[in-house]
Amino acid sequence: MSVMHYISADKELPVGGFGFKPIEGEEKRKYLEMIYQQDESARKGTILELIDFEEIDFDSIIVFRTMEDASGIYVYELSDSEKDVVQIFKNRFVYRLEGIFYFSEKMKERNLELYKARKKELNVLFEYISSNITDEEIIEVYSCEWGKWTEKPKIIAEIDLSTFVFPEEFELRCGEYIIFKKSKST
Repeated sequence: MSVMHYISADKELPVGGFGFKPIEGEEKRKYLEMIYQQDESARKGTILELIDFEEIDFDSIIVFRTMEDASGIYVYELSDSEKDVVQIFKNRFVYRLEGIFYFSEKMKERNLELYKARKKELNVLFEYISSNITDEEIIEVYSCEWGKWTEKPKIIAEIDLSTFVFPEEFELRCGEYIIFKKSKST
């Protein structure tokens, strides 16, 4: 089962990748040169053995220092096969969200690096929503199984971004529809 996430607003939202922190410039060049210059015996038995380094366009490679740096979200226009999901939303502009939107204390105990990466993805999502919403607007998020775009939400929640604090565990669950709003500033 693939869980898909969708976001909608009453205005167009920016699309693309958000929150990623790749290394650039001289640092990236040095890292890639180090890999390229490894002797062939170091590549034996690894995925690097299958790569023809002479054919690689190193400018198109994205390099990250940590899992957390490689974490972020993508916002895409809907594909034709996903168009039915618009029926779920009140807002007229609907987009697909990509990210892994879950973290827990158990995850933190087992794999701190993974926990930080997953929490960052949710933080980036909430920052994205917060930066694209005004006091009078709502932004909706709906999560469902691939192909089950018109199923009624099983869980309906509302989050006020003005007061929300992440609990110890948080997840965008399959079948969940969330209305995001901001309380009026006083």
